[in-house]
Amino acid sequence: MNTRETRCKQAAVVMAVVCLLLFCIPAGICDAVPEGGRSPSLLRVSPHGGGILGRDAVISLSFDSPMDLQSIGQAAYFEPSVSFAVSGESECLIVPENLLAPGAQYTFRLRSGIAEDMRGRACLEEVEISFSTRSDGVTMEIPAFSFQGEVIEGNDPQGVASVIGFGVGHFPGTGRPGRSNFVLMAHASGQVPFPFNRLFDLTEGDEIKLTYGGRDYIYRWSEGLVVRDTDVWIVDPTASPILTIFVCCAENGRPSPTFHPPYRYTVRASLSGVSPPNST
Repeated sequence: MNTRETRCKQAAVVMAVVCLLLFCIPAGICDAVPEGGRSPSLLRVSPHGGGILGRDAVISLSFDSPMDLQSIGQAAYFEPSVSFAVSGESECLIVPENLLAPGAQYTFRLRSGIAEDMRGRACLEEVEISFSTRSDGVTMEIPAFSFQGEVIEGNDPQGVASVIGFGVGHFPGTGRPGRSNFVLMAHASGQVPFPFNRLFDLTEGDEIKLTYGGRDYIYRWSEGLVVRDTDVWIVDPTASPILTIFVCCAENGRPSPTFHPPYRYTVRASLSGVSPPNST
């Protein structure tokens, strides 16, 4: 056999081996690592799990390349279900839109093969973090009428309204201090001397302070308006951080001489500062 025939046979064997390998590789592997190189890797995950976190907990995922945030939102989820936002580039933050429930157990997961970097390469790693939340609450202070007290929590608006008495309650499922629309509810009446009978007296620049997790969130009065009890848009999420407080009122916004009036006096306040600064 001459040299030329030998080379031809060797080439044929190599081609046969390549074809066999291509035939045997599962399609999923080829799909998971597209043309362009290796898949992105997770460098750090915080928190590590197994501990007790604040109700304003944030999950941090550090990758070795900038990530597509929409795909991370599709790959990530909490049990029980939690609405959240995703921000960042290589350092991605998973930020729940509302305060987590007090004294509850949660599990966060990132599914494999769904989160992609900006080059379309899928991350093949999985993440699972289990943690519980503290039972501490938010406190509120309004210097203009010397109110200070803890914000009462509950599972539904009627349940909160039934227990707040002379205090203030969090409208369930709305915002968190420093993010979106944090909505509070209180009682006001022309027949009972509730502290929030004076909500109408707040004016531009008046301070409302929320305290949670070692931080003070300072809001300042921006507007007061009278709405119907059917105007549920006042509890909708907002792009910028605001505080909403509403009470029952007469048509002119003052405490009503009758119980269960169909109007709500609503104060909206804009976030003016956080001390110490909050990175989220």
